[in-house]
Amino acid sequence: MRKHSMLGKKKKHDPSAYKDHSFIGTQTRLVGDVFFSGALHVEGRIEGNLRADEGCLNLHGEVRGDIDVPHAIINGVVHGNITCLQHLELAPGARVHGVVTYVSMEMALGAQVNGQLQPAEASVTAVTTP
Repeated sequence: MRKHSMLGKKKKHDPSAYKDHSFIGTQTRLVGDVFFSGALHVEGRIEGNLRADEGCLNLHGEVRGDIDVPHAIINGVVHGNITCLQHLELAPGARVHGVVTYVSMEMALGAQVNGQLQPAEASVTAVTTP
């Protein structure tokens, strides 16, 4: 995992770059929508939508719902749509069943998308990117 940019600052799509961290463990099942800022690390299961205006999702567990975050690293299972208007990384264990809307995306060998890959429209990114 890349942790430092050329100037030594951590990148926003690195979860350790955020001051606030939340963790959902492997034995946890959360039902309902989750709104967060900072970094959210999910090892368990969420049945609901995930949303962050600023933050990074690090998913190793399972989400049954839509994900709308600026940055995400997916290495688990998603049954829903993903909207990532800054940077998305699909790691080798990613299994996505839905539409993936992205601006910048890395997809590792072994990652699977059973749905559509859809680049975000320039008009959408111009409004959300400073």
